[in-house]
Amino acid sequence: MAKIPIILREIRNVKREVKKSILFRKRFYTMNEASIVAGVSLSFVQKLVASNLIAHSRPNGKLVFIKRRDLEKFLMKNYVHSIDEIDTVVANTLVKIKSKL
Repeated sequence: MAKIPIILREIRNVKREVKKSILFRKRFYTMNEASIVAGVSLSFVQKLVASNLIAHSRPNGKLVFIKRRDLEKFLMKNYVHSIDEIDTVVANTLVKIKSKL
C-alpha cells in the first residue's frame, strides 16, 4: 500500500513537467504563466505590469496577457556579453579592417 502514494507523487511530478513544457510553446502568457516561465514571483510580474515596464494587453480590461516575445525581450534587457562573445566581435572587426587595407 505504500507504493500508491509514491505512484501518485510521480504522476503529479510528470503532470507538472508536461504543463511546464506546454508553457514554452505558447505565444501568450497570463501573469501566472509568465512568472513560471521567467522563474520569478507572481508579485514581481504584477509590479512589472502595473508600472508598464513590460508590454502587455488587457483585452477585456481585467485579464492580462503577455507575449512570449515581450517577456523574452524584457528578460534580455541589460544583456552582458561573455568574454568569448567580445573576443569574437573584436576578431571579426580586426579581420574586416585588415581586409580593407
